[in-house]
Amino acid sequence: MTILQEGDGAMAGVPVTDRGAWMQMPEGRIFYPLDPQPEDVFIEDIALGLSRCIRYNGLSDEWIAVAQHSVQCEYLAKRDGHTASTRLVVLMHDAPEYIVGDMIRPIKCQMPDFKRVENKIEAVIWEALGLPEMNAALHETIKYYDNLAWAWEKRDLFKSAREWPYTPELPRDLPRMVTWSHEYSRKRFMTRYWHLACAVSNQEWKIR
Repeated sequence: MTILQEGDGAMAGVPVTDRGAWMQMPEGRIFYPLDPQPEDVFIEDIALGLSRCIRYNGLSDEWIAVAQHSVQCEYLAKRDGHTASTRLVVLMHDAPEYIVGDMIRPIKCQMPDFKRVENKIEAVIWEALGLPEMNAALHETIKYYDNLAWAWEKRDLFKSAREWPYTPELPRDLPRMVTWSHEYSRKRFMTRYWHLACAVSNQEWKIR
């Protein structure tokens, strides 16, 4: 293993092997962000990382973890009667952020290289966990519930009355959002993942 020095084209102190730079994961595991492999993906790491990753860079009036956002996207899809397979994909739509973080939209849309890295990690996660195949219809479903949850967060976690563009209309009966602790977010994410993954593998198993 090589440790890069200043002037090597990367930040000093970045550990590198023949697969490139890596980052340490829980229990001593390592992950190569630019060379992700299915055997390096663990759902426990995803849940932990998303539970500690904060949306809006923590600048909402009340912070919310990406894991909570993901669970609430799945909840909205469940309200509308979507299948367990679709809801599993909705739940996992931000999974790459356990590695790359939750970059805010105004910057992310200007960084195509970042998006390519994120998409590569997403593809490896899908392969590792055997998630339902992605298609155009699922992409649109994800986009809809991501934005719907975003509007829910805007309503309850931002005191400012400033309007956000392209914000969808919320169902009138949605309760006020209450943010969860990091640990509760992690547990809820894991619970929903295993319920939905079991349902997808055994369609006769009922989700409640």
